[in-house]
Amino acid sequence: MTSMRLELLGDLLIRSGDGALVTIGAKKSQALLAYLAMKPTQHVSREKLAGLLWSSTGPDQARQSLRQTLSTIRKELSQIAPKQKTLIEEGDLLSLDRSVTCDVPELESLINVNTETSLKQAIELYRGDFLDGFTINEERFDQFVVGERDRLHRLALRAHTQLVELQSRRGALDEAIGTAQKSLRLDILQEPMHRMLMRLYLESGDVVEALQQYETCAKVLRRELRIEPDTDTKALQREILQIRAQRGEEAKKAEGRRTVLVVEDNVLSRELMNAVLKSAGYSVVLAKDGAEALMSVGREKVDLLVIDVDLPYIDGHSLLQAMHENGVSVPAIFISGLPGDDVEVRAFEVGAADFIRKPVKNSVLLARVAKVMKDAD
Repeated sequence: MTSMRLELLGDLLIRSGDGALVTIGAKKSQALLAYLAMKPTQHVSREKLAGLLWSSTGPDQARQSLRQTLSTIRKELSQIAPKQKTLIEEGDLLSLDRSVTCDVPELESLINVNTETSLKQAIELYRGDFLDGFTINEERFDQFVVGERDRLHRLALRAHTQLVELQSRRGALDEAIGTAQKSLRLDILQEPMHRMLMRLYLESGDVVEALQQYETCAKVLRRELRIEPDTDTKALQREILQIRAQRGEEAKKAEGRRTVLVVEDNVLSRELMNAVLKSAGYSVVLAKDGAEALMSVGREKVDLLVIDVDLPYIDGHSLLQAMHENGVSVPAIFISGLPGDDVEVRAFEVGAADFIRKPVKNSVLLARVAKVMKDAD
């Protein structure tokens, strides 16, 4: 059971066992507890603590000040955790009881585990810089704080980097992008993290954001450090620019293509028609059922539908009717292997432009598609 908790990442916070904020009056008392809490398995000598917290006075005065501070701390701790001896004194050595928890050793332990879960927890623990804004005007202690602040800041940045790598390796690009953005909010000058974010945007298909991230990086480096991005960052920008140009050319070529939506629940038939139509220069969109077909028509312009009659959930006839009722007027070719003439008659009743019986020959499919496209023009 926790008797007391010290949160040293960000503003110094001290909590009782039930999580309520409590007050330790003197800053030297707070500093002493913070120092001991960071070393939960170590015993610290009185001499070391006196020299650390009263470095501006002589040894005798420092020891006397420590004795007075310890006397005050004992009283305050007895009010915070009356049933627990929180401060352990063994001769010349001092430590805190194991029931006292602290975010700093927890952060270090979680980062060492190096899993997505542990790294996320570590990042949540890092509320801000170690003992942010806390000083006691004692050179040795304040130097200690500055050193630990820098070390833990770098440790937090490493945790973000490790988490981005794990998330991107798993293909969780949105999560990785969010983690990279958090890391840059901690330190905007991390050029390697800017590059990671550029690559993540690129992998997610957002070339514009990738290039904007480069501009952000370059602007910050010029403003804060008066330097240009390094060769790796510039090389990545050139790579992204080339990809954007290539995609632009592909988009221009695609503008002249006609789009066929193939609605077929049989995987083999669907992929065969996809290959045949693409080889003939058509842009092809695939749907395995009526629901997917309706979503596809809502997302992009379609010039022709090739619809299997026997679809799951909603048959091809009903699908075309639903499209017409929703104001979607696209010529449709029905395909079917069902016996009898009724299925063909029904297809033309609901507005089919053509009807092909299975098995569908490639040459017949292409000829019928070309004719319907021409008639639609």
